[in-house]
Amino acid sequence: MKKIVFLTLLTVVSLFTASCRKEQYNAPTLSGIGTDTITMNIGDEIVLAPNITNTKGNSYSWWVNNKQVAASQLNYTFAATEPGNFDVTLKVNNKGGNDEQSYKILVEKPIAITIADPLAVSMCNVLEIAPAITGPDRTDYEYQWSIGDSVIGKKRNLEFIAPEAGTYELTFRITAGKQSTTINRSVTVKAEQYVKNAYTLLEYLPSPAKGQNWSVIGYADNWRYGAEFPLSYNDYLAKSSELRKLSPNNGLVLGSWGGSATFKFDHTVVNAQGKPDLEMTAVYSRLDVPAVYVAYDRNKNGQPDADEWYEIKNEDYGIEDIAEYQISYAYSRVEFDARRMYHYFTWKDNQEEPVSGEVQYVKIMSTAMTTANVFSTKGLFPGYTMPDTATKQMVVMNGWPTSFTRKGKRISRNVSGAVQFQQKLNIDIEMAVNAKGESVSLPGIDFIRVQKVVYPFQLDTGLGIVKDWNMEEGRMSQVFGILDRHLKN
Repeated sequence: MKKIVFLTLLTVVSLFTASCRKEQYNAPTLSGIGTDTITMNIGDEIVLAPNITNTKGNSYSWWVNNKQVAASQLNYTFAATEPGNFDVTLKVNNKGGNDEQSYKILVEKPIAITIADPLAVSMCNVLEIAPAITGPDRTDYEYQWSIGDSVIGKKRNLEFIAPEAGTYELTFRITAGKQSTTINRSVTVKAEQYVKNAYTLLEYLPSPAKGQNWSVIGYADNWRYGAEFPLSYNDYLAKSSELRKLSPNNGLVLGSWGGSATFKFDHTVVNAQGKPDLEMTAVYSRLDVPAVYVAYDRNKNGQPDADEWYEIKNEDYGIEDIAEYQISYAYSRVEFDARRMYHYFTWKDNQEEPVSGEVQYVKIMSTAMTTANVFSTKGLFPGYTMPDTATKQMVVMNGWPTSFTRKGKRISRNVSGAVQFQQKLNIDIEMAVNAKGESVSLPGIDFIRVQKVVYPFQLDTGLGIVKDWNMEEGRMSQVFGILDRHLKN
């Protein structure tokens, strides 16, 4: 009997123990929630579904920034309705324990653009359009300005310029991350009257060389008819500007290496994509192409500042053998014999072993008279004249120096067989580069400087030697019209 009772008790205990085992709970564990922030935009939705281990008897609750938003569900759909940072937390528990983990979510600000309206500007003037932009804090913003299918800018701000009057429809598009926003604006461009030629002479720095009619603005032979201008420096600039405004055929002699002239347009020449912007007529050869520098008057002070100049890259760019060459000149003397006058400049360069010499021009007195029988300054360097041939006294007019230095890069080249003649040179502003050779983006240009940079040598076929040909009459450069190719009027 006792044995039966014992067995019965043992069975009851076993059943009780087994029953307790069946009701045991293991604490839940969450996984699959990364540490990286999830980036979303307004209007996006995402289903958050973490992995859960031990689901028996679990209860669930979802919280957004410590505020409960859902319960009794394993997954939660988060809808991005406003920008900000959000901690989306799943809390799970059962009789065996609990766990919780959070998703980090960033809902980015929507991109918003504000541009002034209406927009208006005169033709060949730059309108700076600076849109107000709000949006996400990112580093991958991309900008695109376009007119129709033509992209005209890829920076945040646009320097708008047009060579013709009319109404232009601008489209501005911004992308950042997955966002993209577009805004349209009209620009009214007012008609104006301009001169195509860069007629205003701002600076004239010729270099001495033999046998040219330096005092004439225009063609050298015009001296015969009294078309010469022995004037003070500032008066010469003004007279040259006056004549060049009347006709682009009125040119200037630059002379030998280093000679230059700086001109100003009465408007900004548009930098049109994919086509030449300027046409310059000049005397040069295929081996003696002048260097061209351009400047945009960004600060609107009416003058080209030193940091505004850029070189137009051509086939000769970067091949100079001397990057910073200089020749210093000094007026020396004038001499006479029975029939001739001899006008001299001495010169010396800046090399470690300096080269020096003398420039001489022989002026035959009997052939230096104009058709009005007036003694001409033909052949004299600009600013030099002889008012009274009887006294043979040379006069240097106000503003013209008696000594000066010409500076620039030097390309030493054998120019044998390369004949100089008057020809046209097309110039594309898109080819402008800075001092490091890096391309620069200019909306247009207001100033242009032309300089002779090739130092010519020529083979003397009779002697079989190469001779310095720099200061010879046949190697001087001359600049005529510099025309805006985009103006229709």
